[in-house]
Amino acid sequence: MVFTRKDGTYSGTDIIRYPFKIIHHELGINCRFYDLRGSFATISLRNGCEIKDIAEVLGHKRIETTEKYYIFSTSKDIQNVSQLFESNINVNNINLK
Repeated sequence: MVFTRKDGTYSGTDIIRYPFKIIHHELGINCRFYDLRGSFATISLRNGCEIKDIAEVLGHKRIETTEKYYIFSTSKDIQNVSQLFESNINVNNINLK
């Protein structure tokens, strides 16, 4: 579980939701509790964690829920996709000659 007490038992999410409300409403920063979950899921996936394990930590029964709502593409991810595509096109063109 993401939110646990010192003894490892689940503490619920209210302990973190309140500070997010303060940040959002009083400081005017667009920041929600679920943004934290999405960041956790995306960073975990990009650092080699299995999507199945991330889904379990987030409490999702279906991996598709984690993929659809909690994993986000960053500008760096999109840039990497473009670079991989370009490098493969260049290699394939060279091999065809």
